[in-house]
Amino acid sequence: MAIFAIVHTVYMKNIFLYVSLLLLAVSVTAMPSKRFAIAENTIKPIKIIEVFDGRNSGTASLTGKGENYITNLKVTIKFKNYNPYEIYLEDGYSPYIETFDFGAADKLLFCSSQTGGSGGYGNYRIYSIKKTSYKLLYDDKTNSKNSGFSAVFKPNGFMEITNLSYKHTLDVYLNYIDTEFYNLIFAPDGTVTGEQPYVKEISFVAPALNSADGLYTLSTYRPVSAIAEVNRLGYIVQTLNFDGYAFYPSFTEFSITF
Repeated sequence: MAIFAIVHTVYMKNIFLYVSLLLLAVSVTAMPSKRFAIAENTIKPIKIIEVFDGRNSGTASLTGKGENYITNLKVTIKFKNYNPYEIYLEDGYSPYIETFDFGAADKLLFCSSQTGGSGGYGNYRIYSIKKTSYKLLYDDKTNSKNSGFSAVFKPNGFMEITNLSYKHTLDVYLNYIDTEFYNLIFAPDGTVTGEQPYVKEISFVAPALNSADGLYTLSTYRPVSAIAEVNRLGYIVQTLNFDGYAFYPSFTEFSITF
């Protein structure tokens, strides 16, 4: 009985040691997923840049949640001796901020993120930054609504684009598109089959340096498609200049490629 008691005691100790090691292994295995969950919900700095209000220097800090699609996007503006304030942005992929000299008293804050949907659309805004406040100077959604364009197919392979604000038109010869695609739009005798093009909202916005004066302009791209979104005929490209108060179109063209 004494020998059995010793063996039984050792056996129970071994079981207790095995169970303890097993629980420790489970805890160690579970730890990374718990840390990952915390990281996913943690607001992290994405980019910090310098901003100015006259001679006053401050910082603009871009933060958000997530690893790929970033949510809770915002920019925190902070000047020394002033209370910080926040600018809330639209969620998206690849968030970005930078300042550019568009000809205003100070450089303006350009903000962007990508929707990730079909067609390569994004979110674009430009702000004037002050020590205690900000002003929205450009928003691609507002620009899309206020600057209207229409497009229509014409016989013998042509497309007519009209700027509805100024009633200016441009004829584009579509001999560059795929033959199969072309035949869905135009019959063998050159007449239009019934398909018509459509102009989409602005999909891409980018600052562009004018080397002549060292200032930036704004380039906007509107896709023109037919039959399906992927069948793009080209882009209506507008150059926007800043006049000290707002961005206004100074030049409009049609580009076959992006």
